[in-house]
Amino acid sequence: MSLGESYVGKFKIGDYVRWRKLSTNENRYYDEYHGIIVDLIYYKDEIRPVHYAKILENKTAQTFYVVLSCLTKIETN
Repeated sequence: MSLGESYVGKFKIGDYVRWRKLSTNENRYYDEYHGIIVDLIYYKDEIRPVHYAKILENKTAQTFYVVLSCLTKIETN
C-alpha cells in the first residue's frame, strides 16, 4: 500500500483544503495553510510510492506538494 492511498477517493481537483507545517517561529507550534488542489499526483520510486496533491496556496500563490494524508478538506457553499 502506498502512502496516502487510502485518501485518494476523498479528494478531487478543485477541492479547498488546509494543511499544517511545523513552525520555525518560537511563539507557535505550527503554521496553517489553505489552498485549492490543482492536480493529484502518484509518484513511484524504488522506496515507496506516494500520492500527492499539487496545491495553489491562497496568500502567496505558491505551489506546494502535500501528501494526501496530511490534508483536511474544507467544506464550502
